[in-house]
Amino acid sequence: MNENVRELQVHAVSKCTQDGSAYLAILKERDGRRILPVLMERSEAFQLLMRMKGVGSTSLPSSMADVMRAAFMQCGMNVEEVRIAAVQAGVTYCHILYRAANTYHMIRYCKASDCLILAYTFDCPITINESLLEHQYMREVGNGTYSMPVNSVSIEALKEALKRAVEDENYELASQLRDEIERRK
Repeated sequence: MNENVRELQVHAVSKCTQDGSAYLAILKERDGRRILPVLMERSEAFQLLMRMKGVGSTSLPSSMADVMRAAFMQCGMNVEEVRIAAVQAGVTYCHILYRAANTYHMIRYCKASDCLILAYTFDCPITINESLLEHQYMREVGNGTYSMPVNSVSIEALKEALKRAVEDENYELASQLRDEIERRK
């Protein structure tokens, strides 16, 4: 592939809703400053955190990533790279590049939260095309506050932001949020 890609590392995993049902994996550009948020559910976030700490990788298969690794190894295959490919309606998608019999293959548009766990299980790099990273990274707006691209935000978070914008009488923002929610229906 001739594309200009950047490598990312999972920098942190943190709760992003009060009830703890949604988490963000914060991916940081290796040798760079940009950060990319990936929305995850609680169970996926927990699995990723365990992988990051090295828990479970030597025990019996306990997750789908472990089962995949065992099956791939038995068939002489290996995951070589997890490539972030798209962000749509709050969901980040990846392509999985794997090698079998010295031939490379790709599984397209898998949910990124699963692929991040897979990257840790197979100890392979997480990459992203430069232009997608430039479009999707979180921008600092001051005082340690960041702005996220609207397509990386879940519909639930948009509805909550709309409610707050109306309460704060920020009708311009409320109108933009309402329009984005309508586009996703």
